[in-house]
Amino acid sequence: MTVTARDRHLSRDGLGDYLTGVPATIAIPGEPACRIEFDPLLHEIALRTPHDGADAPDTGQYENVRTGIVDDASTPWAEIVVRYTDNEYEAYLLVSDIADLIQQDGLSFPAAVHAALSTLGELLARVGALSAEKQAGLYGEMIFLEACIRQLGPAAAVEAWKGYAANEHDFVFADFTCEIKTTRTERRKHTISGLDQLAPVPGAPLWLISVQLTPATSVSGRSLAQLVDDVQDAAGPSAPSLDQALGMAGWRERDRPLYREPWRLRTIPAAYSVTDDFPSLNRQMIESACPRPELIVGATYTVDLTSLTPETPPPPADAFIMGGSHD
Repeated sequence: MTVTARDRHLSRDGLGDYLTGVPATIAIPGEPACRIEFDPLLHEIALRTPHDGADAPDTGQYENVRTGIVDDASTPWAEIVVRYTDNEYEAYLLVSDIADLIQQDGLSFPAAVHAALSTLGELLARVGALSAEKQAGLYGEMIFLEACIRQLGPAAAVEAWKGYAANEHDFVFADFTCEIKTTRTERRKHTISGLDQLAPVPGAPLWLISVQLTPATSVSGRSLAQLVDDVQDAAGPSAPSLDQALGMAGWRERDRPLYREPWRLRTIPAAYSVTDDFPSLNRQMIESACPRPELIVGATYTVDLTSLTPETPPPPADAFIMGGSHD
């Protein structure tokens, strides 16, 4: 049977009506079309939306999640299927969140799936919002992106931002890459996550851009929500691409009231070339200096760059660290 929901999503009690008996489908109001399908016999809940031509996202690392392109009445639909045992409501919340990201936040199906799955593990640790550390990190990346838009134009700058993607440096330009590290401390102390975060890409020198933030007033600074608005406005025709990237970074429009605290730069940003002289740990060091290096699968460490002499990076990053207006 096919049912059009009066409300956007089911309550826990309402969900129970669809988890017994025969398979059922609910159409979620909005565009593009989204349908949630229940198969009580297989213990599966699926979300389908019209296929936009993009490849189905890779969910091979998840045991009970699969994606694909299916033919429904001679029309291709993108699909994500979640198999549940005793966690049927959590499975329903996951596919509902993906539908919201598609219909309300404008994300593509692959981007919505990636964003929902990447934040799933944080649901117990936060109440809707990005952690304080991730808020600061996104703030630093947004002010750098805003400066790059002024130098390169919206299309090239937005395309260069990769901070939302795993295993990518925050910004990837034609001849170099950048990691934007943001701190709210008086010293330039930055946490490096993993042995590969400061590993340069062959043929593309890596620069670390150090950003220091401090609390401000509504007159002297901007909140994260205001900054995102400003960057979206500056992105112009590239705003849809930026919105998808923001969604994959964990930004949710519905969380906007949680990001009202204004910030400003504590100091002018500084840049450091990540060469052999830079204080970092990498896998080559571990392999050459540690017994049984194959047993060391990760590391997180903090560097204090306060006493290190900054350098001048290539354009467009150079304009960002030359004292231009960032607030």
